[in-house]
Amino acid sequence: MLDVLKSAGVTNCKAWCGDSDQIERAFAEAATHKPKVLLVLGGDGTIRTAAEACTGTDTYLLPLPGGTLNMLPRALYGDVAWQDALRSTLATPLTKALSGGRTGDELFFVAAVAGAPGLWMEARESIRERDIVDAVEKSAVALQMMFDTQIRYAISSGTGGEADVLAVICPLVSEEMSDSEQALEAAAIDVETAELLGLATAAAFGRWRRDDESVTLTKTRHVTVQSNRDIPLFLDGERIRVGTKAEISFVPNAVNVIVPKTKSCKKESLVAR
Repeated sequence: MLDVLKSAGVTNCKAWCGDSDQIERAFAEAATHKPKVLLVLGGDGTIRTAAEACTGTDTYLLPLPGGTLNMLPRALYGDVAWQDALRSTLATPLTKALSGGRTGDELFFVAAVAGAPGLWMEARESIRERDIVDAVEKSAVALQMMFDTQIRYAISSGTGGEADVLAVICPLVSEEMSDSEQALEAAAIDVETAELLGLATAAAFGRWRRDDESVTLTKTRHVTVQSNRDIPLFLDGERIRVGTKAEISFVPNAVNVIVPKTKSCKKESLVAR
């Protein structure tokens, strides 16, 4: 990474490297330097933590894909290697303000996915790490919870009901909204078991058929989600604990990022793996 930066004429850099349990300390130390740009290579949890650290500051975030879903990097740069994303951004940098969503103290910038099918994302992470036993166990849990957990939702526009999954999409990846839209897109989804494997990723990137009768789309600034048991809730690919109820709200201009001027981020983000 330092070599790529140096070749682009960026030399006044400080680097932190570490495992997941060292990341928050690294971000805290980085904050004391008040960097103009925070460049992060990591998984979805690390990227979301970095974005939260940049919220409300003058620091611009440049997030690079180092995980499984890589939700925010894919939405910004497309499904490319981190080296290519970095080089193209350094070649023609453009700053961009992203709106997002919030539940409690947690922020997200691509999508929140509530419902048992989202647990397939955890199984997929285990497959990436080649832990097949753990992947099988997590797949079994996801399948069981699919039948035991029902999501109830209420949307600020007065829409409500039950669904297998509720995906709350930020303007960055919505096919229905422009990047500047001051709202979230809520998608209530009913699925068949055979569709589970592709659901989590498709929902998180807003990739469903517009004429699909199993999907109900609504623009909103606030969503309430409830369940008969603890809700599996994933923010930008990372699971958080919320109990049996979660309030999700729109956050305007949540974080500033740097993207390549020569690419259309929204079109690139919709390319499936």
